[in-house]
Amino acid sequence: MAKWQWLLLFLVTALLLFTGNSSLLVTDSVESNYALTAKEMVLSGDWLSPQIYGHYWYDKPVFFYWLTALSYKLFGFTEFASRFFPAVFGMASIVLLGWAGSKLYNARTGFYSAVILVSSVEFFLISKSIITDAVLFFFFSATLLCFYLGYSEGKARYWYTMYAAAGLAVLTKGPIGVLLPGLIITIFLLWQRDYVVLKRAHLVSGTLLFLVVAVPWYATMYALHGSDFVATFFGTHNFLRATVSEHPRDNVIYYYALVNVLALFPWSGLIPSAVYTWWHRDKRSLDTLQRFLLVWAVVVFAFFQCMATKYITYTYPLLFPASLLLGSMVAREEASCFTKKYLAWVACGFAALLAAAFWATSQGFMNDAYLFVLPLAVIIAGMLGFVLCLLSPARIYPIACTAVVFYLGLIFSIAIPFSQLRSAKDLGIMLAQHQVQEVGLYGSYPTSAVFYSGSKLVKLVPEKELEAYKPKSMSWTSKNVMPFAAMEKQHYPLLIVSSRSMKDFMQHNHSQWLTAGRRGQYVLLQPAAGKMDNPSPKGYNNAARLSAKSDWRNNHGRT
Repeated sequence: MAKWQWLLLFLVTALLLFTGNSSLLVTDSVESNYALTAKEMVLSGDWLSPQIYGHYWYDKPVFFYWLTALSYKLFGFTEFASRFFPAVFGMASIVLLGWAGSKLYNARTGFYSAVILVSSVEFFLISKSIITDAVLFFFFSATLLCFYLGYSEGKARYWYTMYAAAGLAVLTKGPIGVLLPGLIITIFLLWQRDYVVLKRAHLVSGTLLFLVVAVPWYATMYALHGSDFVATFFGTHNFLRATVSEHPRDNVIYYYALVNVLALFPWSGLIPSAVYTWWHRDKRSLDTLQRFLLVWAVVVFAFFQCMATKYITYTYPLLFPASLLLGSMVAREEASCFTKKYLAWVACGFAALLAAAFWATSQGFMNDAYLFVLPLAVIIAGMLGFVLCLLSPARIYPIACTAVVFYLGLIFSIAIPFSQLRSAKDLGIMLAQHQVQEVGLYGSYPTSAVFYSGSKLVKLVPEKELEAYKPKSMSWTSKNVMPFAAMEKQHYPLLIVSSRSMKDFMQHNHSQWLTAGRRGQYVLLQPAAGKMDNPSPKGYNNAARLSAKSDWRNNHGRT
């Protein structure tokens, strides 16, 4: 492949992953937890123990928080800064995949594999999200890729890179960063019946390197926080997650099958052809590389299928081997891959996504002000695809181009309006403008409002439910670390209530309240006996916003 083609691919990737990031608000409930934790890391000056709401927070290891906090130091507490490193690691993964395909197969396969990944739905979504998965994907993939290169070529640099990457994966996501790659490697070696390789894998020195990278932070956290860190991080967020479902409604056998059909779209339509070819022609003549990539993809899928808690992002690491396998198939048999049935599948898929967008807006889930951008993107994609068909016989390019342009349209027509619905930025800005330091809240807790305001939002819970709400060891209630108090004993002259919880609030609270204002889905209430002339909370608790590190510590404290 020519250098200009690689350069164009990286430019398109950068365009896709960075476009709109300054307008995509920090959303609740997942993204805001990561963003607020990193923000508190910067404000407190404590870059060792992650904190949220002034409490130590053991949900994830520290590496992603370090990256996000570093981005905040460089760019300020902005949406662009929040999404900067997920996009950077998304680009790094494309570079890694292109290099891997070129080295393991040939330049054509490497390029096609990278094109497949960059135009896949899940890659696009995760590389723009404030979550750990884009960073984990890179280190997880580097670990297994370097294992195979060390296994096949025997060069020490690959082995040591494998150990270092595994250490960084553990610092990003936890024990799964080494346990799952270890399981994949073990199953592959059992299939190969090749155990001698362990003698040349630099086990002693490599394990020492892994420990040097991964262990110091965990050891320091144990020294500082003792059994509380062990019980919460390893107990609740690892063992409990694997054995007790956090979202029981998702515990269906077809969950990850459906997830990955969408995750790999528009290329998931090639999977039946790939499986047919493998079963009827290649299963008796699989080479070592194909075996390894199949084990990698299948074990990731099966492992998380067996876990009690299921998340859409868990099986994301299988996109790396899947992209390599599909890229090699397309490079080898391009003419037979893009059949009329497959092209019909792609057309139906995009039509279904378009129909879903229109349905969501018709139901009021989305703002339809910019929905026209999406059909416009489809028209532009069709025109570019036609031009590419005239310029090149490779049918992979028009499909990839259609996907990328469609995603760019999604950013402006769906993603940005959706982020506005899932974020309490307006509420946070209002609290910041009026220097509200502390206020009560009933209903869904908008962590994003805390991120944007710096205010303390105290979640109000009916007193009879307070004991059950308190965080307990080895229970999902351990995630209830936000400030909370009994609703009956609240003393705030202004309350925030989510519109969905208003009816329930009135049933539990028999006082008379008046509406003082509204910010998005949140209603501002004040006691009827003392209606304010100004419906805004200006003047309420008119303390200076927390800015200096010393003020932050004094006002938030640590528990």
